[in-house]
Amino acid sequence: MIENSIWGTIRSLLVTYNYKDEDGLKQFRKGLDKALNASDVQRVIIIVSIPKGVDKNSLSPHFLIYYNSPGDYGLFGGLKDHQLSTELKNSFDASICFGVMNKNLKSTIKNTEIARKILVNSELTEDTTYDLELNSSSDSPAEVIQFVVETLQKIDAHEPQI
Repeated sequence: MIENSIWGTIRSLLVTYNYKDEDGLKQFRKGLDKALNASDVQRVIIIVSIPKGVDKNSLSPHFLIYYNSPGDYGLFGGLKDHQLSTELKNSFDASICFGVMNKNLKSTIKNTEIARKILVNSELTEDTTYDLELNSSSDSPAEVIQFVVETLQKIDAHEPQI
């Protein structure tokens, strides 16, 4: 691992992912587990946004994953999941957002201290809240994760971001 790369300097990571189907989630978890096992990341939180109508209890449990649905927010947009709220009070070296983050989650995370914000495969092009935007031509979650890690390994952590 290149220690002076962005990937090499990440010790705490917040990941957001949009659920499409169970197979895609399994591929995503497998790819992310592989990347994290070969990294220096010590603390990770994964927030999987699930659409209305998907039962959280039917999804495979994972100790790092918080399933987040539209029903997890109160009338004024406040997060009802107290455990996730507590986790988001910690600071993170980086966040990696796969796809478009739903507005309630984005509003909740905006108060979390994050050193580097990375957006991956999103049609949003003028969102200035991210430090880096990456686009992969692959639809495979595992391949996208590998692309992100390889790209972050090539970028010097001390280079000014454009």
